[in-house]
Amino acid sequence: MSSQLDEYSRQLFEQCPVGLVLCRMDGTLIDINPAYAAILGRTIPETLSLSHQQLTPEKYARADQALVETLIQTGRYGPYEKEYIHKDGHLVPIRLSGQLIEKDGECLIWSSVEDISDLRRAQHERLHTEQILKQSEARYRSLVTATTQIVWVSTPAGICFELASWIAYTGQSLAEAENGGWIDAVHPDDRDRTALVWGEAVANRSLYEVEYRIRGQDGSYRHFFVCGAPVLAADGSIREWVGTCTDIHERKLAEAENQRLMEMLNHSSDAIIVRDMSNKISYWNQGAETLYGWTREFVKDQYIHTFLKKTFPKPKEAVMAEFLQQGSWEGEVEHITRNGRTITVQSRWTLQRDLSGQPCAMLEINTDITARKQAEIALRQLNQELEARVAERTSALQNTLAEAQGLNAILDNLADGLLVADIAGLITHFNPAFLAMHGLTATALKGHYRELPISGLADLIERTKSHPGEVFAAEVALAKERIGHAVATAIFKKTAANEPTVCFGSALLIRDVTAEKEIDKMKTDFISTVSHELRTPLTSVLGFASIIKEKLETDVFPILSTEDRKLQKTIKRVGDNLNIIVLEAERLTSLINDVLDIAKMEAGKVEWQMQPLDPSELLDWATKSTAGLFETNGLQLVREIELGLPQIIGDRNRLLQVLINLISNAVKFTESGSVICRVKQENDGVCISIIDTGVGIVPEDQPKVFEKFRQVGDTLTDKPKGTGLGLPICKQIIDHHGGRIWVESEPGKGSTFSFIVPTYVSDAYSGDQSYRKTSTSLNLNALVKQLKEHVITTNAVQNENRKTILVVDDDVNIRELLRQQLENEGYNVREAKDGVDAIHQIKTVRPDLILLDVMMPQINGFDVAAVLKNDPQTADIPIIILSIIENKERGYHIGIDRYLTKPINTEKLLNEIGSLLSQGTSSKKVLVVDKNASTLKTISDVLQTQGYSVIEASNPQECIHKALSAKPDMIIIDSIFSQETDLVKALRFEKELENVFFIILSDH
Repeated sequence: MSSQLDEYSRQLFEQCPVGLVLCRMDGTLIDINPAYAAILGRTIPETLSLSHQQLTPEKYARADQALVETLIQTGRYGPYEKEYIHKDGHLVPIRLSGQLIEKDGECLIWSSVEDISDLRRAQHERLHTEQILKQSEARYRSLVTATTQIVWVSTPAGICFELASWIAYTGQSLAEAENGGWIDAVHPDDRDRTALVWGEAVANRSLYEVEYRIRGQDGSYRHFFVCGAPVLAADGSIREWVGTCTDIHERKLAEAENQRLMEMLNHSSDAIIVRDMSNKISYWNQGAETLYGWTREFVKDQYIHTFLKKTFPKPKEAVMAEFLQQGSWEGEVEHITRNGRTITVQSRWTLQRDLSGQPCAMLEINTDITARKQAEIALRQLNQELEARVAERTSALQNTLAEAQGLNAILDNLADGLLVADIAGLITHFNPAFLAMHGLTATALKGHYRELPISGLADLIERTKSHPGEVFAAEVALAKERIGHAVATAIFKKTAANEPTVCFGSALLIRDVTAEKEIDKMKTDFISTVSHELRTPLTSVLGFASIIKEKLETDVFPILSTEDRKLQKTIKRVGDNLNIIVLEAERLTSLINDVLDIAKMEAGKVEWQMQPLDPSELLDWATKSTAGLFETNGLQLVREIELGLPQIIGDRNRLLQVLINLISNAVKFTESGSVICRVKQENDGVCISIIDTGVGIVPEDQPKVFEKFRQVGDTLTDKPKGTGLGLPICKQIIDHHGGRIWVESEPGKGSTFSFIVPTYVSDAYSGDQSYRKTSTSLNLNALVKQLKEHVITTNAVQNENRKTILVVDDDVNIRELLRQQLENEGYNVREAKDGVDAIHQIKTVRPDLILLDVMMPQINGFDVAAVLKNDPQTADIPIIILSIIENKERGYHIGIDRYLTKPINTEKLLNEIGSLLSQGTSSKKVLVVDKNASTLKTISDVLQTQGYSVIEASNPQECIHKALSAKPDMIIIDSIFSQETDLVKALRFEKELENVFFIILSDH
C-alpha cells in the first residue's frame, strides 16, 4: 500500500499547477515538477542543469541571502515576490514560499513557486481602469474581490457589456457576445444549470457562483469558476453585476485523477482507514466493510474505538508513542468484527502531516492474516507429529533394510532384464540379466536412459511419463541378434487412501523371446505353406465341380426322361450336391484366405495401395457387395452419412475388406431388426460404425474379439462361424492405417463396431506449379504397378478367328481344368508342363495369350515372364499369372498384364482373357493430365517404355475432350485439377467412362 501512496504522491507532485522545487541551501536544484519548468519556459532536464545565478537576476542577490538567513532562523520563509529569468530572456514575476526540511542528514529547501504574471497584469489593468473610469468605490471593491482572469459586467437583466477579456478568450465578436450571445460559448450541458443559479443570485441579491465549461478560440472546452458580485444602488437595488471567470481546468483534472485513485483504494481487498488524531474516521473503503461488517455510512465521523475492539501485541500507549515518534508502525493486531468473530490482521500505520508539518491524520491499512495464523498453528502441530513419526519410521526402517536386501537379491537373480529410472530419467537400478541381454557394462548405466545404445527403449519410457497410468509393450533388439519383449510402466509411491499418488520413476522389464519368435515364425510359415498347398486341390475341386455342373445342366439332364419321378429326384439331388461342393469349397477358400492374410500381415508382406478415398463411396461399394445378405436374412440396412465429409487416406480394397467383414458379422449375428452404417467426422479422422440389433457380446468377451483364432460365446452350444481371424485382420488393417478399431456392446441389445481412419491432408495450391518436383518426386515404379493392377478394359468380344492360349502349369489337373474351361469358350488350348517347356513352345509357335503359374520346377513363372518380356519377339504377348501365391508387385514390375490368384474365378478369368485378346497386343490406353510439362513428359516416357499407349492433356477442358474421344482404360490426373474442378466426378457421369480407373497424382 505504501508504494501505491508513494505513486499517488508523485502523481500529485507532477500534476500540481503550482511550481514545486526541492533544492540545496546553495540553490542547487534537486527535483522540480513540470509547472516549475513551465514558468521558466524550459523542460525539466534543461531546468535541472541551471544554477541559481542563471535563474535569478543579480539585483535579488542580497534579498536572497537575507531570505536564506531567515530560513535558517525560523525554518520557513515567504511569501516572497521576485523575478525569474525566462528562457527567451524576459523576466517572470513569481511568488515564493518555502520551508526547511531534513533528508538523509542534509538540510534542504522545499519551495512552492507561483507565476503571478497574470496578477501583476491584472493589477496594472485595474489601476489603468481606475484612472480612466473613475468609478465608485463599491465597483472598485467588487472588481478586487473577483479573480481577474476573464472580467465581465452585466445589467440586472443579465445583459453583459465590457466583454473584452471574454471576447479575447472565446474568439466571439462583440456583436456575437452581447445581448446574451455570450451563452453560445458555454457548454450546452451547463447552460440550464447556469441560468438556474443566476436566477437565485438575482432573487437573493447574493454572490453568483457557478462552474461551467467555456469554449476557447481553438474550439476546446475548459472548466472555469465564475463569480459575480452585485453592485447595489443607494436604494438597495442592484445597479449592475461585476464578475470574473477563473480557469480551474487543471484543478478539475487533478480532482478527477484523485477520484480515480480513491476508487482504486476503495476496491482494494485490504481494509484502508483514515482517521484524524482524535481517532474520528474520515475514510473507510469497501475492503474495510467486507472485513469488519460495518458500512461506510455507519462509521463516517465516528470514533473507531467506539465499535471496533482491538488487542495490540504490547500496550496501546507504547504503540502510539512509537508511531508518533517514527511516523509509522506495523504489527499484528487482533480485531473483533461486527458479528463477534475474532480475526488477526497485519496492521500498517502511516502518519499524515499538514502543510505546517503538524500531525493531522493516520492512514491505517489492515490485511487479514487469520487463515495464515491458523495454518502456522496447524503447521507447528504437524511438525511435532512429524518428529514423532520420523522417530517411529526410523525404527521401522531399520527393520525393513533386511527385507530390502532380500528383495534386491531376488531382482538381481531374475532371468528377465530389469531397468529402473527416476522421474528425471537417471538410471537408479538394473540387474545382471539386463547387462547380459545388451552386452553392456555397469559403467555404461551410470547416466540418463537416453544415453543407452538401445533402439526403442527411450520412446517406451517416455510413453510411461506421458501416460503414467498405463502399461506399454514393444519389441527391442538384444545383443547377438536376439529379440526381447519389453514392458514398461510408471512406478507410484504407495500412499494412504486420502493422499494423491506420487510418481517417482519408470520400470522396464525385458524378456528374451527369441525362441518364441522363432516358433511363431515356424508356425506362420507352416500355416502359409499348408494354406498355399490347399489352394491347388481347391482350384481343381471348384473348377471341375463347376464344369460337371455345367455339363450336366447343358448336355446330360436335358436328354433324360422328365417323366421318371425317381430320376428327377436323383437329378435334383445331384445338382444340390454339386452346389454344396462349390459352396463348401468357396467357404474353405475364404478361410484359407483369412489365414494367409493374417500370416502375410504378421510377416510384413502385404502390398498396400494408399490413396485418397471418399468415405461415402467406400460405404456404397461395401453395401452393394453385401446387399444380398440383407435380402436373404430379411434385415433392414440403414445408412447415416454426415454431409461434407473429408477424404481419407487408405488402401481401398483393404478398407472394403474391413467394412464387408463388419457388415457380414452384423448380419450373421442379427436374427431380426436392422443394421445401421453410420459415417461421421471426428477430431482425429472419419469414424465409420456398424450398429446391429443382434445378440450382443458380454463385457468379459469384448476385449477378446480382436484376438487371433478366438471365438466368443459357448463353443459347445454355439458352433463357431469361421476361423476367428476376421476381426484380427480388420484390426491389423486399421492399425496399419494409423487408426483404431473398437467394439461397444450390451447382451441382448446389439453391438457397435467402430473404426477411425485419418483424413487425407494435402498442401494448399499456391504459386506457379511449374516449380513443383517432377521426376524426382514421382514413385514411377509404384505408379506403373498400380496401372497394371487396376487397368479396366472392355468386355471380351467374340473372336472371329480362334485364338490360341498357352497354359503353363506343372499340375496336370489344373492344366486339364483350364483346357476344358477355355475350349468351352472356343479357344485353342496348348499346354506346357513347366517354364522351360513353355519358352520352347512359344519360340516355336507363337500363342495369342499365356496363362502362367509361378511355382514350377527348374524355372519359376516370374523368370519365364521376365525372359518373354525382355525379348522383342515375345514382349507384346499378353501374360496372365495364375498362382497360389500373391506377389503382384513383382509380377507387374516384370511387365505382366494381369495377376489372378487360385482358386480360379472362372468368370473373371474369361473376362480378362477376352479383354486382352480384344486388344491384340499387351498394351493399354492411359490419359495423363498435368499442368507441368516436365511431369507430363516424365510419366509418358516411363509408361511408353512399359508398353502403354499414352494420351496427354494439360488442362481440365482438354482432359474431358480427349477422354470422350479416346475412351482410355486409365486416367492419371494431377490432384490440383481434381480438387479445383471436381473433374473425377464429372468424368464418371459420362457414358462409357463409368468404369475407368483413376489415379490422383500429388506431391506426397
